[in-house]
Amino acid sequence: HVSFSMHGSKASEELLAEYPLVAFLLQTLNVAEVQDVILRLGYYERTQDRFTVTKLTNEVTSHYQNQFMKQLHVLVLGLDVLGNPFGVIRGLAEGVESFFYEPYKGAIEGPMEFAEGVATGVRTLVGSAVGGAAGAFSKITGVLGKGLATLTFDEDYKISRIRRKEPATRATTDIAVGGKNVVMGFVDGVTGVVTKPVSGAKEGGASGFVKGLGKGFLGLVTRPTGGIVDFASTSLDIIKRTAQQEEVVRRVRYPRHVGRDGLVRPYISHEAMGFYILNRLHDGKYAKTDTYVAHITCSESPPSWLLATSKRLLFVTEISFLGLYEVDWHIEYEELKEEPVVKPNLNQIQILTKEPKKTGTLKSTRSFGKMVKYRNISEARFIVDKITNAMHTVGL
Repeated sequence: HVSFSMHGSKASEELLAEYPLVAFLLQTLNVAEVQDVILRLGYYERTQDRFTVTKLTNEVTSHYQNQFMKQLHVLVLGLDVLGNPFGVIRGLAEGVESFFYEPYKGAIEGPMEFAEGVATGVRTLVGSAVGGAAGAFSKITGVLGKGLATLTFDEDYKISRIRRKEPATRATTDIAVGGKNVVMGFVDGVTGVVTKPVSGAKEGGASGFVKGLGKGFLGLVTRPTGGIVDFASTSLDIIKRTAQQEEVVRRVRYPRHVGRDGLVRPYISHEAMGFYILNRLHDGKYAKTDTYVAHITCSESPPSWLLATSKRLLFVTEISFLGLYEVDWHIEYEELKEEPVVKPNLNQIQILTKEPKKTGTLKSTRSFGKMVKYRNISEARFIVDKITNAMHTVGL
């Protein structure tokens, strides 16, 4: 079984300079990607012969080169850019085999088993036909989506796209997130026309401004189109998995949280959850600059958390249907007037700021801080202690 991808690899600069078309095909159009292609190479065997090491090495090399060339058509027909037709044919052949074999196996045991075998065979044949076609188009649109993401020349966008395409806990969530990504593709494309030149000018002056302007206008076309293509790819992949009754391997627990000291300690699910939420906020925006400190659950419906990082406080809510996390408000430690205070009579934590601050996403207000509800006093004291320590760490 062979899988190959150019994603994340660094090709030879000399090769790309000499053959620019190769660079375009491999790195931009992703034409060289294959997944789970079966190569059958005949083994090399000699008996009752004597060879020098050099001759034996040459014979073995020549043998497997010839075997590989005989299987080259399998590799070509397994390319994702073509929809992996070899895989479709292989799946259809297995469906036809099941269509005849399952009833035969059931007939040996009895009439009821024969009927079950017919149903299983028909279901497998139809599933392999429908699923194979949907899977082929899913691969083609997936390669097209990768190519469009490459054409944005935005590394952050490519990383966030990969993160967004991770399987969710439910198929309906995958579709809902795909629809949201289509909308965000249009929004990011329009805003990028303004933000990319500005960020480019800050980093590289006039030349950076021109590059940013080019990236902005490229993103205006590629990001919305890429969102639509990725949505189509995800939807077709769900159809394929449903038709072929495939089980998707999904994460059972959150990734382990490793602290700033780099020591690996026993797994704590509460810390792992907070670390996971921080990494999902705004496509990892806060995880790039902050490290996770602690968090508490403020309410179950809707799910919300008060999260403390090395630099700020974040109040996070979950959009359950989409499986996404949104920042309702955030306050940096330098903006705090004093350490947070637990108010037991109100079941709330008082967080005061030095200046009036605009908080909230849906309904914005200006205030000198926030009052955050907590579930029990021990959790409230725990998070306040962690926030206090974090403030002292940054010199407050």
